[in-house]
Parts: sequence; C-alpha cells; structure tokens
Amino acid sequence: MTIVELIFTLLKIAFILVFCLAFAGALTWNDRRMSSMMQDRIGPNRARFFLPPTLARGMFAGPALLAAAGIGAWGWLTSFPDTVAGALRMTERILLTAELSVFITWTVLAMLTTWAVRRGSSNALEAFLAEQVRDPRRVFYLGLVAHIAVFVLRYALRGTEWAASIKPALFLAAPSVLALLIAACGLLAASKVPKEGFKLRVIGLLHTMADGIKMIWKEDFMPKRGDRLLHSIGPMLGMFPPLVVMAVVPFGDVLCFAKNAEGGIQWTQILPVVSRDGVCAEAGIPMQIANLDIGILFIFAVSGIGILGAAIGGWASDNKYSLLGALRAAGQLVSYEITLGMTLIGLLMIYSTFRLDDMVRWQGNNAWGVFVQPLAFFLFFIAATAETKRIPFDLPEGESEILGYFTEYSSMKFGMYFFSEYIEVVTSSAVMITLFFGGWNLPFLHRDGLTIAIGDAVLLKHAMTHGSVVALQVVAFFLKVAAFAWLQVVVRWTLPRFRYDQLMKMCWRMLLPLSIANVFVTAILLLIIDNASLMAKNALGVAADLTQLTTMIAFVVAIVAMARWLLAPAKKHRVVLTSTAKMVAEQGGTRHSPMQA
Repeated sequence: MTIVELIFTLLKIAFILVFCLAFAGALTWNDRRMSSMMQDRIGPNRARFFLPPTLARGMFAGPALLAAAGIGAWGWLTSFPDTVAGALRMTERILLTAELSVFITWTVLAMLTTWAVRRGSSNALEAFLAEQVRDPRRVFYLGLVAHIAVFVLRYALRGTEWAASIKPALFLAAPSVLALLIAACGLLAASKVPKEGFKLRVIGLLHTMADGIKMIWKEDFMPKRGDRLLHSIGPMLGMFPPLVVMAVVPFGDVLCFAKNAEGGIQWTQILPVVSRDGVCAEAGIPMQIANLDIGILFIFAVSGIGILGAAIGGWASDNKYSLLGALRAAGQLVSYEITLGMTLIGLLMIYSTFRLDDMVRWQGNNAWGVFVQPLAFFLFFIAATAETKRIPFDLPEGESEILGYFTEYSSMKFGMYFFSEYIEVVTSSAVMITLFFGGWNLPFLHRDGLTIAIGDAVLLKHAMTHGSVVALQVVAFFLKVAAFAWLQVVVRWTLPRFRYDQLMKMCWRMLLPLSIANVFVTAILLLIIDNASLMAKNALGVAADLTQLTTMIAFVVAIVAMARWLLAPAKKHRVVLTSTAKMVAEQGGTRHSPMQA
C-alpha cells in the first residue's frame, strides 16, 4: 500500500465514522423529541442558545458569502481543454449550476411564502407572495416545471449553432448566477435576525449535544463486587462491532484515476470518462474501506460479537436482574441471528458471490434484490430490527416494565450501550440497502452516464463524467440509508412491545420456517430459469428493466409527494375530545356564576 492509498483509506474511515456517529446522534434527537411530544414533556426543541444580533447575522451570512466566493472563483478560474472529455465537463457544469440555481430559487421563494403567510410580510416581495401566491406548493410546481424545462432545453439545443455560440457565455454565467443566489440567500437570512438577538435552537440538536457532554462528566458507578475488567469491556463490545461492520459495506463504485506517461497513477487527475463495462483495477480507489472476498461472512462474524457485549455487561454487574436481562438479550440475539443468516441463502444463490461490491453490480445490471427476493427482504427486515433491540423487540432493556442488562451502568459506559443501538440502526440500514436495494446504484445510472433502456430500445442517453457519476452514487447510497433508518424509527413509534414468549415463537415457528422454505423455492426457480429457453431469458431481462423504470418513477413520485407534504400550509382544527364536551358545546357551552369572595 502506497502513502496515497493509505491517506485515501484513512479519509474513508473518517468519513464513515463521522456519518455513523452524526446520523446516530440525529436518531437520538428524534427519539427524544418524539418521546417528549407523546408524553407531554419539555422536549429537546426547548433548548436554546442566545446569540447577539451581530454574531447571528455573521453566522448566517458568512458561510453563504464564502461559498459564493468559492463558486465564483471556480467559475472564472477553471477552464477545460478543447477535447471530448473537456466539452462533456463543460456541458455538465452548465447543466448542474443551472439546476442548482432553479432549486435554490424555488426553495427560497417557498420558504418566504410560508414565512409571510404565518408571520406577516416585511417587504413588497413578501407581501406579493402572501397575497397572490399564498400556498408555497404553487412555487414548488413552478420550480418543478423549470427543472424539467432546463433539462429538456439542453437536449433541444444540442448540436445547434446557436447553442455552440452561447456555450462559452453560459460557461461563465451559470456559476456566477449560482454564486449570486447563494450570497443573496445568506444576506436574506441575516436580515431576518431580530434586533434583540437570535435564539439558536438548531431544531433541538443542542439538547442532544448537551446530553452527550453531560454523560462524559457524570459519575462512573461500578458495583463493589462486580468484575471491573469485564464491566469496562462490555460497552466496548456493544459499540465497536456495528462500526467495524461498515468497513466492508461499499458506498460507491471504484473511483478511477488517470495514468501518466511512465505508467504510474496520476492521483491528481480523476479519469474523465469510463466506459460502461470498463475497469480500472490498477488505478482505482474502491469506495469501500476493506474489499474482502468474504464480505457478508465478515458481517455476520463481527456482528455476533455484539451478543457478548450484552451478556458480559449483565454478568459483570453482580446484579441478578441485570443477569436476567443479559440472558434475554443473548437468547433473542442468537435466535434472530440464525434467521438473519437463513434469509440470505436464497440471495447468495442468485448473486453467486460473497463480495458485497459484486452483489451491488449484479443488481445494477439486472434487478434489485428486493424484486428477486421479496420474502427474504421482509424476513431480513424483521430479524434486523430484532437485532437492534428496539421496539417492538426491546425485551432485553424494556426499562418501563423490566430491568435491562445495563442497569448497573452509568456515565459514558451507559452512553456507549445506549448509542450503540442507534449505530446498529444505521449499520443494519446500510446492509439492507447493499443486499436488497441496489447499494449505490440508481435506476439506469451506469459508469458512462444515464441510459434509460427497456430491452434493446434506448429511450434516453445522457453522458456524464466519471467523477459526477461516483459522487451521485455516494450521495444516493447515504440517502437510501437515511430513508431506511427513518423507516425503522417509524416502526419504533408505531408497534407495541411483544411478550418474550411471543418474540421467540415468532422467530422459531414463523420466520425461520419461512426462510427455509424460501431457500427451497429459490433453488427450484433457479433450476427452471437455467433450463429455460433464450426467449424466456430475454423476457426476464426486459422484466428487470421494467423494475428499474418502476423504481425510477417511484423515486420521482416520492420526492414530489414529500415536497408537497413539507410545504403544505398548516391547518388548525378544533377537536372535541369527549362526548361530554360535545354535548355541552351543543347546549351552548357552560355557565359560570360570578366569583364569590
């Protein structure tokens, strides 16, 4: 391993750690917020930090002005060579900056509309938005039309003389407009800071940060007759395995670099264009910390260590209730880990590999794992949720009814046990995305760009640079992980807790037999497909392309629906809680006699 490869590896490790810890902290904040709302307590959104007006304005305007200066410098100082790759990068830059400009414009106008409707207008623009637009969703619809128009206009003008003449001007104008918009957004945000100062809440994240700092300084209690060594090792065994598992999860395709005249790797130059089936084994950096041939087996081997963390923590505490919690945890985790492994046998038969990156590439070339193994995904999701020990599977630690295995833990040792569950949510989401939802893949996105094709019919082909494709794949992977983590949070706040006998019966009498049956059905179907005719195999290929098209349409619909939901105007409805209140309201309300001294 060269020095440059070592630096890239350390950067990937730091990137994964920051994402896991930061997102686990966000999940912690979400649970605290939901708990306070459901139990009518003071939630994390109440934590505020007062900032003087000058400091607050600088905090809002400063980063925006710096970002605008950087984009402006990038737009005016960069130049691409007069080659095919240079022309592709130039076109890509114009399209990207134009789409970002449209996105920032409609987002800011929608936020201003919401602000003006709820809090009143302070200038002519806000007055127009409040009186004429009123609904921020109308701004979103116009922005969506503008996004489509920019993309379609690029194809309508491609190859024309007029497009070639204005391309140099757009090459400089598009980043400049984007920089001006970002600077204007920063100045607009700074102008909204009141004269008396600004109360910084960061949507309640300050409360979560304060909890983390508080745990470090709290007293580290240890039972007198407990095992000191094992009592300290237990939280480490609970927290480190989910972080280590992320080492073998690929979060992007191989990043290919150019070679110099001597045949060495030119680390400062990313390869501009890579063919769809191209490889760069000698000059590539995989977006994966450890690319192991036994990747999926490594995940099961390391995740099994977490069982020892719960068992050792309960046994080393010298507390019979903690020991019972540890036994519950060990029984649950061992049982569901068996089911977890059996659900993947059918998937491994289809992929024919243990390498996680090869599994992702198979899904990119065929269909996502959820389409070829829907039952396996359903079973895997249930078993993975049970492995995280969260509601409805939180029997090892249901502190509201029973005592958990970390009863005798305090300070940061308790924090490590507590935080490890949220890291497990992130890790299990990443593994599910890799196995069943295409990993870093997006529908029809390949190494050479976007190619929408059904069978042999190509509907759309959009060339992209290699760096842009890899960046888009990395962003797509982490957005998928965030979506699945959010899904597990929804499950946690929706379903009630199982009894322990129900928990074990569901595993041994329902999930495990279904996973075994899935293996037999998969084996039979594979034999049928292997002996099928060429026409039947081509039909399966067309069906795989249709699943990609369905997924792409579902993505677009989901994004539009989420934007509509986020921008929906708030409506207040009077709710009658009891029949008595309803009857009193129908009778004209209650009568109060004058107060007597």
